[in-house]
Amino acid sequence: MRWKKSPEASLQSGLRANAPAFAILSLLATIPYLNTLLNGFVYDDNFQVVGNPYVHSFHHLRQIFTTTVWSFQGAQGVTNYYRPMMTFGYLICYQLFGPVPFGYHLVNIALNAWVVCLVFWVAQRMLGDRFAAFVAAGMFALHPIHTESVAWIAGVTDLELAAFYLLTFSLYLNLSARPREAHPRPKFPRRLAMAGVFVLALLSKEQALTLPALATVYEHFFRDDREATSIREKASRYLPLWGLAGLYLLIRLFFLGGLAVVLSRLGLTRKEIVLSAIALAGQYLRKLIWPAHLSAFYVFYESSQISDPRVLLGLGGIILCGAAFLWLWKNARTPAFFLLWMGATLAPVLNARWMPASVFAERYLYLPSAGFCWLVGWAVGRIRANARIPVLARATLALAVGVAGLAGGIATVRRNRDWRSDQALYLKTLATNPDSGAIRLNLGTVYFNTGDQAAAEREWIQALAAGPRNVFTLINFGLLREKQGRYFESQEFFERAIRIRPDEMDAHLFYAQMLESIHRDVEADWQYRLAVTLAPYASNAHSSYGQFLYHQGRWQDAQTQFVAAVRDDPVPEAYDGLGDLYRDWKQLAQAEQSFRLAVKYNPFDSHGHFALGAIDAATGRTAEAVREYTAGLETDPTNAEALSALHKLQGGK
Repeated sequence: MRWKKSPEASLQSGLRANAPAFAILSLLATIPYLNTLLNGFVYDDNFQVVGNPYVHSFHHLRQIFTTTVWSFQGAQGVTNYYRPMMTFGYLICYQLFGPVPFGYHLVNIALNAWVVCLVFWVAQRMLGDRFAAFVAAGMFALHPIHTESVAWIAGVTDLELAAFYLLTFSLYLNLSARPREAHPRPKFPRRLAMAGVFVLALLSKEQALTLPALATVYEHFFRDDREATSIREKASRYLPLWGLAGLYLLIRLFFLGGLAVVLSRLGLTRKEIVLSAIALAGQYLRKLIWPAHLSAFYVFYESSQISDPRVLLGLGGIILCGAAFLWLWKNARTPAFFLLWMGATLAPVLNARWMPASVFAERYLYLPSAGFCWLVGWAVGRIRANARIPVLARATLALAVGVAGLAGGIATVRRNRDWRSDQALYLKTLATNPDSGAIRLNLGTVYFNTGDQAAAEREWIQALAAGPRNVFTLINFGLLREKQGRYFESQEFFERAIRIRPDEMDAHLFYAQMLESIHRDVEADWQYRLAVTLAPYASNAHSSYGQFLYHQGRWQDAQTQFVAAVRDDPVPEAYDGLGDLYRDWKQLAQAEQSFRLAVKYNPFDSHGHFALGAIDAATGRTAEAVREYTAGLETDPTNAEALSALHKLQGGK
């Protein structure tokens, strides 16, 4: 490969000339993340993919594009997050891969490779230096700070944002004036393409709203042809972006009620918000420069005094960036824009009041880090091209860049393994952030689901101490006390959770199940009703309520709940419930169909297999009946009724 400065060329010739660079960068972006293909669903993935009815069928396209990302949870799903591209992407992936994490990780790796190539392409367009652009993109590909965005399936939002944001900016750069062209290219198709891609960026994440401002600043102060174009020509390039941003805000106002309808940490004063933003900016700069001690969750501590060391470090970083901007403005203007890129794309996540529990997160650096990598790439290219610098010094720099890239790649591979499972991720996170009550809550849930009640209680006690009003911790304690037979305490925990957050569906559902277990059926019925009303798409709630109604003898009502449960999700328990109803109604054909769906979606469903065995036996299909009973006994080998039926079918042998 021959590295040299190249003038602006057509898209086709540019892609052809840069094909070797794209190939190498794609490998650099892909190889370090191949081990993520072995990772499972972790953290929010289980809710957003496995438990999200919106991604299981195309029936919910309207909800995907007009509601928040958690709206499938009903009243409890109110959030500021509007991520249609993420949910729609999950929908497509679910049709292709089902609930198998391999395919989702593969998509993340492919998106990351695309973004790396765009980082190179945009840098070359702005700098006109292929070598500097390659160094920048290589650094972006191997920077360990990106592991959260790529290794975590739910990190796809930042990948999508960066992909469409960078592509929009690339198309915007392509709108440069060409007064000497004999046959100027039509402007409308290029501007339409830019607008279309920008819409996708807006539907990916709110940070896309910063692009019109960056394009405006670049147009007036950084673009090479700024002296040769009129104000009208300049405005025609970026005004469509402003128009789309305004339309996006109107749509959010209409469908969601605003940009930030949920405000966290209402107790923060304006002074604390500003000082905390400065401290967060310093923390992000440190992670960019030295990505050590990475964590999936960082405990947020507000800053109230300017003497806070975190604030002072943040101020120092901001002052250094400001000084660098002024120097670059005078000596090399384009790289100064890279600092603006970092600041503009990071600014939306610095207001702690509208951020969720994870105020600071590594994934928020994915798009801003492009500016940082461009700046480093430019500096390396500048030093390399300076003949006054000794050859040995330049060779040393090249070696240092290579070593840094290798170290980043190794760190990325190692960090990816932390995302392989919930337990591995939570243990690693607590090793760096032991005060995280949210992570202790999640780790306790892992222990509880594996039957280790003592370990679960140990983690939840610490989680409750960190957040006494955390509804999910209270719900989990309610479940634990029910499991231990301490029903009065279980009731207290559930009722505390409901008092704090009356619209939390899980609190009502699990409370109903506890009340049902101690035969307080009237109260259980009421809690079940509340659960399915608060979360009409919660298949598990409908299925549980259906089972309750079935055992109460309210078969028509039970059928309604079972049908609602399988409307969007193939819930085996609900199909079993429908099968039981149809069998009791002597509608054997419909019963058989329901049970076959139950075992299709859960091959280990012994109830479904035994029911099919009984139907097959009753209709004279002995071989099929033997096969179904045998399949059911693999997971329930001591079932006396099934063993007796199989014995009779086999002629008493």
